[in-house]
Amino acid sequence: MRIKEAAQSLAHYLDALDLDPGAADAIERRLAAVEELARKHRAEPEALIARHAELATELSELENSSANLSAVQTQLKAAREAYQEWARALTVAREAAARKLAKAVSARMQELGMTGGRFFVAVEPSPEAEPPHGADRIEFRVTANPGQPQRALAKVASGGELSRLSLAVQVSCLKDRAPCMIFDEVDAGIGGRVAEIVGRELRQLASNAQVLCVTHLPQVAAQGHQHLRVAKLSDGKSTRTAVTAMQGDSRVEEIARMLGGIDITDRARAHAAEMLAAAGKLPADNARTSPARGP
Repeated sequence: MRIKEAAQSLAHYLDALDLDPGAADAIERRLAAVEELARKHRAEPEALIARHAELATELSELENSSANLSAVQTQLKAAREAYQEWARALTVAREAAARKLAKAVSARMQELGMTGGRFFVAVEPSPEAEPPHGADRIEFRVTANPGQPQRALAKVASGGELSRLSLAVQVSCLKDRAPCMIFDEVDAGIGGRVAEIVGRELRQLASNAQVLCVTHLPQVAAQGHQHLRVAKLSDGKSTRTAVTAMQGDSRVEEIARMLGGIDITDRARAHAAEMLAAAGKLPADNARTSPARGP
């Protein structure tokens, strides 16, 4: 009975089959066309419908390009007018800030051993057409002596002068300071009172930022919150660099060495202790009564 029912089911299935060879060929051609399109558009066959929709949208935009171009030109005109308005306001703000900064830096130059020098911030029209940072070209200029013409800072200042000018600019711009600043040769060509002022300015900067300073002057070194001695050591076969943290008596000894040279006297040690006490690194009584000895 079951075999008979199975035979009848198979017969019905066979009668329902469409064995038209032409239809099978059409399906094969259709599948081949789909695979060819997928390779052409570098997509999976299942993604061809979405790709068709994207191409239809692009075609529609191209067919309406004249209307779109007019809209873009209107937007461009509005953007250019807004840019020019903001650029003019930025120029006014820059000119005001330039005068303020030039005045502050010029005043500090007198204190840092650059007597008679003046600092300028030139705000001039940019040669570029609508540059991204405003319509101005900014240049720092300096004159070393009264009556001399302004010249670009990079062309007239030496390494030490650049360091001192950078120090003057950074102190004048404490609100916009960098998180870490490095000064090298900031003490070139100065000494005495000016060196002490440089040290104080550096210490003021270091109260709100990290300041690294390479110096050979005790007036500058004594103002540091930390003191590292860098020395070159050689055994005749190899050379290495040693960095040693100076603290307590060893720092007094190092400042005294910077003050007095090879032969360090008690007077030099007392002077070194006084300098550190003035900078807040040693108690004042210790500076007056207990000159430090070598470690």
